[in-house]
Order: sequence, then C-alpha cells, then structure tokens
Amino acid sequence: MKQKVLAAVFIIIFSTLQTQAKSMIAETYKYDLINCEWWRNFGDEYLMDYIYKTIENNHILKAAGLKTEEANQSVKTQMANEFPALSLFGNYARIKTPKADLNGVDFNSTGTDAFALPLVMSYEADIFLKNRDKTKAEKEKARSVMYEEKAEYLSVISDMAAVYFNIIKLDKLIETEKQIAKIRKNIYELTKAREKEGLASVYDVTDTDKQHTAAMISVNDLERQRAILLHRLAVYTGVPPSGAEELKRNRYENLTYNGEIPDVISSGIVIYRPDIMKAEALLEKAKIDIRIARKDFLPSIPIIGIAGYTALDLSRLFNWESTLGLISAGFMQNIFCGGKKVSKLKTKKLQYEQMFENYKQTDLQAIQEINDALCMIKFDTKKDNENKRKYELEKKNFLLINERYKEGITSYLEMLQYKENLLSLERDNINSSIQKIADYISLYKSVGGKL
Repeated sequence: MKQKVLAAVFIIIFSTLQTQAKSMIAETYKYDLINCEWWRNFGDEYLMDYIYKTIENNHILKAAGLKTEEANQSVKTQMANEFPALSLFGNYARIKTPKADLNGVDFNSTGTDAFALPLVMSYEADIFLKNRDKTKAEKEKARSVMYEEKAEYLSVISDMAAVYFNIIKLDKLIETEKQIAKIRKNIYELTKAREKEGLASVYDVTDTDKQHTAAMISVNDLERQRAILLHRLAVYTGVPPSGAEELKRNRYENLTYNGEIPDVISSGIVIYRPDIMKAEALLEKAKIDIRIARKDFLPSIPIIGIAGYTALDLSRLFNWESTLGLISAGFMQNIFCGGKKVSKLKTKKLQYEQMFENYKQTDLQAIQEINDALCMIKFDTKKDNENKRKYELEKKNFLLINERYKEGITSYLEMLQYKENLLSLERDNINSSIQKIADYISLYKSVGGKL
C-alpha cells in the first residue's frame, strides 16, 4: 500500500516538474526572440519591466503564439496520414425474402437477422513517400509561421520601446516649454510696464503677448501628445488606458546606451531577419510542393484489412466459427484527367518562381534597411553632437550674460531673452538625442535583433 502511495506521489511530482520545465522553456524562447541582452544596454529598469509585461500581456503576441501552435497541430494532422486508420463498425441487418413460386415449388417468406462486428484497417502504402513529402511541406509552412511570430515580437517590442522613449522626450520638452512660457510671460509683463513708461510700443506688447500665448499652446499640444502615447504604452503592456498616467518612466537626464553600435555590418547578418527566414521556409515548401505534384503521376496503392465477427444469431456472434477476415491490396492509376495533373505541376513551378523572386526582393530590401539605419545613425549622431556643442557654447554665453546682468551691464529683459534662446537650443538637443535612440532601434529591427 505504501509503495502505491509513494508511486502516486512520485508521478504527481514528476508531472508538476515536467510542466514547470516546459513553461520555463517557453518563457526562455520568448525572451530569446527579442534578444533581451541588447535592451539591457540602456540600463533602464522601467523599460525592461515594460518589455516583460508586453511579452506576458500583449494580445497581438499571444495571438501570434497561438497561430504558431495551430501550425504545429496542422503538422500533426498531416503526419497522421502516414499511419494506418483503424475503425470499428457495428452492423445489424434484418433480411426478409419474399414468398415465391419457382417451377411449381412454393417458397415461403422468411426473415433473418444478421450481425457483424468488424475492425476495418485502411492504409495507403507510401512507397513513393507522397505523404512523407506532404508532412515535410507542412513542417516548412509551420516554420514560416514561427518566423512570423518572431517578426511580431520584434515589431511590437520595438514599437513599445519607441513609444516609451518618446514619452520621456515629451516629459522633458514639456518641462522646457513651460520654462519658455514662464520667461515669455515675464517678458510680456516687462514690456507692458515699459509701454506705460513710453519705452515700448503697443505693437511690442501685443507681440510679446502673442509669443506667450504660442508657448502655452505648445505646452498644451505636447501634453496632448504625451497623453496619447501613454495610452498606447498602456495597451502594449496590457494595462487599461485609464491607468496610463500612473505609468512610471526614466528621466531624460538619466538616458544612456552602454552598448556599441558598429559602423559597418556584414550583409550576411540578414539571414537572422525573420522575414528572410520565412521566405526561405516558404521557398523550401514550394520545392517540396513541386515534388508532390510530380508524384501525383504515380499510382496509389491502397491496402484494406477487415477482421471481426459476423453471424445470423446474436448468441453465436463471438464464436470462433463466426470470425471473418479479409485483406486486400491493389493499385490505382489515373490514365486521363484532362491535363489536371500537368497543369497542377506547372502551377507549382510558377509559384516557386514567384517566391524566388519575392525572396530576392526581400533580401535586397533587408540590406537596404540595414544601410538606411546605419546612415541615419551616422548623420543623426553627427547632428546630435553639433546640437550638444551648440548648446554648451550658448550655455557659456548665458553664464557671461548672467554675470553682466549681476554687474548691471545687461538688463533683466535681455537676460531673459538669452535664457529663452538657451532653452530653445536645449529643445533641439532633446529631439536629436531621442532621434538617435530611435535610429538604434531601427538598426536593431533591421538585423532581426542580432546586435
């Protein structure tokens, strides 16, 4: 009794561990799809948390995973055709013969029961490997669907990260724009006071008021954009949009990238792109489809086996004398189908040629996207460096102006105007810095996450 209990406990524990192991493998597979190590180069805990939440909660990714599982089940369905099919039939028949007169001899009407309980086995001998090739074709199709899932992961995670970094950019831009609006309000009030003293015109007052109003409109527009992007980030990560305002993020000043972006990337890296791998899988499937179409010209060899019981009396159904056995093998060859098989073979060849052309075009576009991303990184990095340099120079100038203001050489109004100009340059600097990060993400997508 103890041994049975221990065996049952062992089975339960083993089953639990097996389930956990499968779950861990599935989770690792998800994270491998997007190369989590590359995203850690940003050193942003909030970003990594959103990546994990997106993988776990995003419905687009879940649907992609279910589509892959559906394709795997289709492979199993096709594989079943490689094995014999076994069926059990239960039959009952009531046979009644009519009364007849045959050459003066009368035959009375009779009624008879008939019972049958046979096992029927059907199998098509796959000596030409027709079904094996169909299974191989289905496997290649499933492989292409798996690469579609990887493409969805790369796309969704990249889009989510781009939204996240743009929210950080908008946080900083709103902060900067509010400072500009505050400065313009001060300028407007100073100009209004100068106008009362006859040192400024009504036009100057109106113009400074207009500039202040424009700054407030800009703040409103930026806050609207941020609210929309927060809703998008919430949807990506599976959070209700109503809780979008609570989403945490890093500060612009803390953004870093600790990885290394290569100046040149080998064209061979395109083989890691999911669209290239999908095209290769479909191309391989097209080759197998041609082979299947050729084998349609070969004969089919069906095998049928029947074994069971049949009797006219139910009480004798399972007697040895009531056993029934039959095995039959033959072949079937179509002689004329109106050119159907020839047309099918030509169609498969044409489909292969189309896929091959699409594959070559996809390969060229992949190389173009990599080169475009490298080009954008090169020029946007140069632009960002120039913006930083320009901002630092203007910052030094502002410090000098501030000293002149303290010494009474420069007016407060002039000092405010210089500060506004400095904040405008900071705005350009923010935009160029985030654009450079967006270029990194574009390169990451273009190489299939293999950076």
